[in-house]
Amino acid sequence: MNEDVHIDRAHGILDCVVNDARNTAAALAEAAAQILSGQTPVPGSGLRLSADHRRALQTHIQVALQLNPWCNGAGFASFEAHADSDDGYWTLEWWQQEGRSLQHVPLERNQETRRRLDFRAFAWFDQPARRHLPVVEGPYVDYICNGAYTITAAHPVLVRQAFAGVAAVDVLVSTLDRMLLPALRRIGKTALVLNADSRVVMSTAHRIRTGSLWQPQHGDRLIGAPGALRLAVLPFPPPHAAGGHAGPPSLPGLAHRPGS
Repeated sequence: MNEDVHIDRAHGILDCVVNDARNTAAALAEAAAQILSGQTPVPGSGLRLSADHRRALQTHIQVALQLNPWCNGAGFASFEAHADSDDGYWTLEWWQQEGRSLQHVPLERNQETRRRLDFRAFAWFDQPARRHLPVVEGPYVDYICNGAYTITAAHPVLVRQAFAGVAAVDVLVSTLDRMLLPALRRIGKTALVLNADSRVVMSTAHRIRTGSLWQPQHGDRLIGAPGALRLAVLPFPPPHAAGGHAGPPSLPGLAHRPGS
């Protein structure tokens, strides 16, 4: 079987996960917008969930997780600004999935922690809030929900064209590894998954670490449209275990940051 067939298979798996994550976040956003349709967001502020809104939204979140076993977590985030102060209320209705088990994560209870880990500074919240556009963000270490390398697909929740919050879906990089690495290794050359900023999400070469910045070189094959996750196939085989081929003496596309 030739290299292109293996590349097509790996790209198909990656494309399926990314598209499913985007579509799941969009469906959650639409459900949240319908649930909150009787509310009127204040300009520059999201909506806080009532108990009834929360119960209705939880059903949609749970179904989204059950339909997508690759998804580690899903939920709704918003920030309700207080007109009489610089403070506000952080809503984070979040559920996680492990195997067939679903668990509610009570992240919202500690508002002081939410204040310190202000999710408004993260791209998965900021772009939907400011530009009303969906985004696929990562890899980043998710200090808010799971403490692991994560890819997040997020979609704005709009009520009467006004921003009310963000629907988000998490995919752990470790989950993507399990799904994709066998297909990448069959390509027979060093293969990477890159994000929109050319950060490495995963690699078949242990010397190329998650989060590293990759600068495409002559001979690299980039598969997929820029803007989310795409494959890069490099013109040399991956390094093997001890006793095998050592791989290339240097990796010219790997940009080193100070201290790395």
